[in-house]
Amino acid sequence: MPVIGEWSNPADRRCYGKWAYRKMTIGEKMAQQDSARTGELIIAYQCYDCLRFHVGHADQSQQIVRHQAERSDFSLPAACPNCEGPIPEERRIAAWESGNPTVYCSKRCQKKCGKKALRTRRAGQVEEYAAWFDRSEGKQL
Repeated sequence: MPVIGEWSNPADRRCYGKWAYRKMTIGEKMAQQDSARTGELIIAYQCYDCLRFHVGHADQSQQIVRHQAERSDFSLPAACPNCEGPIPEERRIAAWESGNPTVYCSKRCQKKCGKKALRTRRAGQVEEYAAWFDRSEGKQL
């Protein structure tokens, strides 16, 4: 039986609208920029149709592997940075799952350290403002 109609190459549809890079390094650089811009995991891969490199979102298995590789050098402190007390296991697990390296023994210690950090930042801003004001004194604004 003869085929009637026009044959369309499925590779044209799969690669349509995608940038094709000649080198994997260029694709990886673009993927890193896109990941930083969107906050999602975007990777470079070689297309089996055109044999060039495209950039796209990672599937679930790639995200899991990448997440485990990023965590290989991740470690949590043994004691609370505020009071040096032991950190409960459920707080350590929550910090591990979220990827947050700063973990405290309680919400109270976390709040204390947050307030201390805020005071430090504000003191630095006051000093910057004072220095700016001294430099601009006598100038027309």
